Amino acid sequence: MSSIIVKPLNGEACIAADDFTVVELDQTIPSTGKVLVNIAVWQAQKDALKARAQAGELGVWLSPDDNPELLAHDVSLLPVVAFHFPVFKFGQGYSGAVLLRSRYGFQGDIRAYGDIWRDQLFYLARCGFTQFDIKDGKSLEDALLGFKDFTVPYQTSADGALPIFTRRAA
Repeated sequence: MSSIIVKPLNGEACIAADDFTVVELDQTIPSTGKVLVNIAVWQAQKDALKARAQAGELGVWLSPDDNPELLAHDVSLLPVVAFHFPVFKFGQGYSGAVLLRSRYGFQGDIRAYGDIWRDQLFYLARCGFTQFDIKDGKSLEDALLGFKDFTVPYQTSADGALPIFTRRAA
């Protein structure tokens, strides 16, 4: 079993066991265990998968080309939504997480997986991500420090922290 970093909203980050397995588009969904299925699979098989999602056993993952708006009516059914970052340069997941939190009221976990680096963690958490599957070969302990790289944000985000320009010096 692999590990992930978990940072609950407004909470301290820690390393935890990763109970979910990503099911690729060309794979069959296992009948047991916690899985993440692609949004296209979810849409095609929603009626059959709904009970498993409500039991906390199934979540949905999105690629950079997928529109999180397609989950607008399903946010109360899903325990976790994951965004795949196939390479470091893709940033669609950031805005997708903000949309899920602010526009659609998603209360579950939002996971980042793929090419995730320490440099991204602070910003991903500000956008509403709560789980981080760090790139293979990188230290989870070192990645935990990424949440403390910055102390004062300079723009607003889904975390509600006021940006530095709105604060007055005493």
